This record gives sequence, C-alpha cells and structure tokens, in this order.
Amino acid sequence: MKRVFQYFYSEARRLKSKLDKPKARVWPLFISKIIPTRFAKLPSDPTNKSLPQFRHKPYSGSKDTLPAGPSTTISYGPLNNTHKPEMADLTLRIAGGWVRDKLLGLECNDLDVALSLMMGFEFAKLVNKYLCENNYPVSSIGKIEKNPDRSKHLQTAATKVLGLEVDFVNLRSEVYQEDSRIPKKVVFGTPKEDALRRDITINALFYNIHTRQVEDFTEKGLEDLSLGLIRTPLPAYQTFLDDPLRVLRCIRFASRFHFSIVDEILETVKNEVIRVALLSKISRERVGIEIDKMIKASDPLHSFELIQSFNLYEIIFIPPSQTTIISGIIHKPIMGVNVSRILKWLISSGESTLDPDISIRPLAEVRSLYLASILVPYLNVVVQDGKREVPAVSSIIRKSLKLPNSDIDNITKLFDAMGPLNSAAIKNEATPLDRVYLGLLIRKIGDKWPMALILGLALELLPKGKDIEYQPTLNENSLHMIQRFNKLINRIRELGLQDAYEIKPIINGKEIIQLLDIRMGPGFKEYQQWVLEWQLEHPEGTKEKCKEYIKDKYKE
Repeated sequence: MKRVFQYFYSEARRLKSKLDKPKARVWPLFISKIIPTRFAKLPSDPTNKSLPQFRHKPYSGSKDTLPAGPSTTISYGPLNNTHKPEMADLTLRIAGGWVRDKLLGLECNDLDVALSLMMGFEFAKLVNKYLCENNYPVSSIGKIEKNPDRSKHLQTAATKVLGLEVDFVNLRSEVYQEDSRIPKKVVFGTPKEDALRRDITINALFYNIHTRQVEDFTEKGLEDLSLGLIRTPLPAYQTFLDDPLRVLRCIRFASRFHFSIVDEILETVKNEVIRVALLSKISRERVGIEIDKMIKASDPLHSFELIQSFNLYEIIFIPPSQTTIISGIIHKPIMGVNVSRILKWLISSGESTLDPDISIRPLAEVRSLYLASILVPYLNVVVQDGKREVPAVSSIIRKSLKLPNSDIDNITKLFDAMGPLNSAAIKNEATPLDRVYLGLLIRKIGDKWPMALILGLALELLPKGKDIEYQPTLNENSLHMIQRFNKLINRIRELGLQDAYEIKPIINGKEIIQLLDIRMGPGFKEYQQWVLEWQLEHPEGTKEKCKEYIKDKYKE
C-alpha cells in the first residue's frame, strides 16, 4: 500500500511543480501526466514488437512509435502496518477508457482501478485507513451496488485519492443467462478473463500501476488502436450474445473515433439470433442511454449512418403497431439519416449560407436537433396510446428509448412548429410579414423557434419522394431555399422579435377584469389576445393607450 501511495503522491507533486511555474502547460488532472513508458503488444510474446500509434478522426496528429517492453506483473510486500500476507500479490491496474484515451492523446477523467484479489469497497476502506494514518485528506466512500440494467455487474467503490475521483472494482469473469444480458455468475477473474469479457479490444487495455506499462491481454488492443479498428476480444457472436448492448457500443465508439468496424462484426449483426437478442435481452433504458451518448458526441450523424447500414433503425426506434396508427404515414429510416445529414451540413459544414446567429446553437440544442432529425420518419404520425391519441414520436421516445419527458416535450414542439415557420417563410418571401403576425407566431412556438426553423429548413431541402441516400450541396435550389429562410430571420431581427416569447402583457388579467367590469369566463383569452396584438403593433405604446383601445374594442 505504501508503494502505491508513493506513486500517487509523486505524480501529484510533479503536477504541483508544473502548476507553480508561470505559463506552464499542464493537464488539468495529475493523472494526465502519467505517460506510459513501456508497452506490451502481446503479454505472451517475448519479442514484443513495437507498434505505431497515431490519432484517428476526428483527432489528427503525427505518428508516435510505442516503445516495446516486457509484460510482467511486479507484486509488492504486505499492506503497510496491516500484517495481511494474503495482500502480498495484490496488483492494481487502471482499466479501459482511460488507457485508450491516453494512448490517443485525449483527456479522460473516468478512472477505473481494477484489483486482482480484493473487492473494491474493502480496498477503498484500506485506502482511507492509509490516508488517515499518514495525514492525507480522507474522502467518503460511495458504495455503488450491482445494477445490471446500468451495466454495473459488480459492486463498485467510488472515492477520492489526493483529489482525484477513482472507482475501485475487482477483476471479474462473467457467465450470462441465455435470455438476459444480466450475468448468471460473476466471479474473481484473471486480467485476461476480465479483458476478454469486455466489449471491444481498445476498451480492454490495462495500465499496470506497479510496472508502469500497458498490458494488452486480448493481444489485439494496441494493434487495433493503431490501425483504427473496432473488434471484439472474443468472436463477435459470443460477445454480442452474452450482451447485445455491445452492438450499440461498437457503433458509438466507431463513430466517436471514426474507426472502422471489422467485417466479422458487420456479418454477425445480420444474424437473426443477435437481432432478436437486441430486442429481448436489453432494457429499453439502456438503449436510450447509448443513443443519448451518441447524440451528445461530436458526430451523431456517423452513428445514425452506422445504425442504418446495420439495418437496426426499427430495432432501436421501434415503430408503432399498424393497428394503433390513427393518421399519418411512417417513412423509411433513410429519411431520418438524410435529414440528419442536411442538419449537419447546415450547422457544421461552413458551406451552408444559413444565418450564423441561427445556425450556431448551444450543445444541448444540437443534441435535441439530432434526436428530432433521426425521428423525422415518424413526423405527422398519430397513434392510439391507451385512451389517448398522441404523436408517434412521443410514444417512441417514452417507450423505445426511455428518455426524459423533457425530450418528448422538446421534440413534439419542434415537429409542431416546423409547418407554421415554413409557411411564414414562404409568405414573407412574397410580402414582408407584419409585426403582429410574426410576434404571435414566435410567442406560440417559444424559445425553440430557431431550432424549429433549422429543422424545418432541413426538411425542405430534402428532395421529395426519394428514399435514397442524399448528400446536400449548395446549388441553385438549396441556395434559394436558404435565402428564403434567411429573409424570414432578417425580418424577425428587423422587428426586434427574437425574444417575443418573453414579452409580458402590458395589461394583466386583473386589470382587464377591472377595466371592462367583467368576470373571468370562456371569452377572456380573446381579451388577453387583444392586449398582445395591440402591444406588438405599438411597441412604444403606453398602458393608458392600450386601455383605451381595449375599452373601445370591447364596446364594438
């Protein structure tokens, strides 16, 4: 234990010395300064040939040679002052994503430490004991119980070591039930067993804290990281049958790093047994979590393209039964991918001429736009959901993805707003729209009007009646369409209506009741509408002038 903490402490001191130097370029966390000095391609291979390492899209950089080194495990003495000889061979390894990202030169704050001989919680308690005895700051330990639906198959201990958030968990080997992704049995495993039960080889790398070397027990991880490949440690059929969620994880990581997926995976995903398992063994909540991670990432479109090429759209975004459809037509999945492609072109390419005040959106809005775009095949479809008639998209978000109600609210509002905004753009092209019309429209749509405008434009740019892959380009037709929407944006800006949804009525409800000497009733909303219309038409008008107008109109 003493040796382990000397290691952590030395790295913390090294970071502090960098921080004390002006203009020093340092990583935000001291773990980012842990640069592996020895790499093992094959633990069993004495030649241990070095491999080239370089960053892949969306990251670019020069090639770096990975020095070769033996793969060995150095055990250390008993825990300091604990007199527990069974701890003599305890080995700590940083596992998975942190190792992968450091080799790619990326930031990673997700630090998982795998223990060879102990449960994570028991080790964390020893960690805190050591910290206390040696006058280091001590943090509380969070005990995260097993939760297979959230990919937590083992008890995990979460704490802080010298200010660094760390999860401790034991190496494990898993045996799965045939009809579930929940392991039937989880036992202590060897590093190789733990590596082989992971989703893909580049996520199965370890960094041995004692030897300071990367260990590749799958014998493919470093090579795949170098070549830019997504591959499963075991045969893909076995890996996916054990846990079908790994199909979606392959897609997500391939999209994130722009790595190629090996042919074996492509063929395995076509297997009907795996496709049935995707529907039957994975909780819809876990599907939603993976989709959420995809649309939050740097290239959601690539994830959607892979979903389409794997023919997984209707397994992920399960369509409603034909017997529940009240109105509307479900379009082919390629429509959602095409709209997503146009969306990316509008907001990211630099080629589009869409007004930058509208096209540059916060990350949360970009996420909502991509979710909406991939669900466009369900636009205008209404289904029977129990006793209610609801948009199909709301049912899919709630049932197929288990995403929060805020997503249902956002996407349904975007879908509802696209049509009126598109009509407004056409009318405004012929004759500039007046302040009342536009103001009331934006108040009705709310703060999502820029998003609805972008999505509506993307849909308008999609060639009608063509269920084939479409690549957007700036041609005469697309330029005219974008100019039409830019003209609407300029009109909204000229009239100062960008935030019209925040305008408060100059006369409130109580004042209307007193002014007209009436009671609240069915027609009261009409009187409130009068106030808003007058206010929009007379942006500099006073309350008294508005009262006069309302009284005269009421008399009429």
